Amino acid sequence: MGSTLARMRFTMLWLVAGIALLGAAVIFFYEPDVLEEAVGGQMEGEAVTMGMALMMAGMAAFPLALAVASLFVPGRANAITNLVGGVALGAFGLFAAGSELGGGVFHAHLLLALVGAATAWTIAALSVVALRRHSLEEAPPGSLKLEFTARANA
Repeated sequence: MGSTLARMRFTMLWLVAGIALLGAAVIFFYEPDVLEEAVGGQMEGEAVTMGMALMMAGMAAFPLALAVASLFVPGRANAITNLVGGVALGAFGLFAAGSELGGGVFHAHLLLALVGAATAWTIAALSVVALRRHSLEEAPPGSLKLEFTARANA
């Protein structure tokens, strides 16, 4: 029962991160002059390419794929998957926010992007806790780690 609730928790957090990233993309196009620039074949001074479209699709698909993986990958592998995904998305979010803020202009879509990054770091932190729990559960009976934990909780 506990592992099912943990998997659902990770799934819901990945959905929050995915929705935040999709919202950031939508809000981006509502910012002044962005839509006109995109229709003209330019975005932020760069020519619109298939690579940019794939990157935008990946930003939406990555958290959704990890939400599905959180439902079906069991135990310790689930925690490792969520840890790697959370750190990757969180680091990407911090890099993206840093580059946006480094330009000296604050854009509205950055707020939801930061929500997605913060959610990813929360997932990474909860994954570390889950890994710790799995390592304690899988320790052989009579091991120093398990006995120390049992005495500390008694």
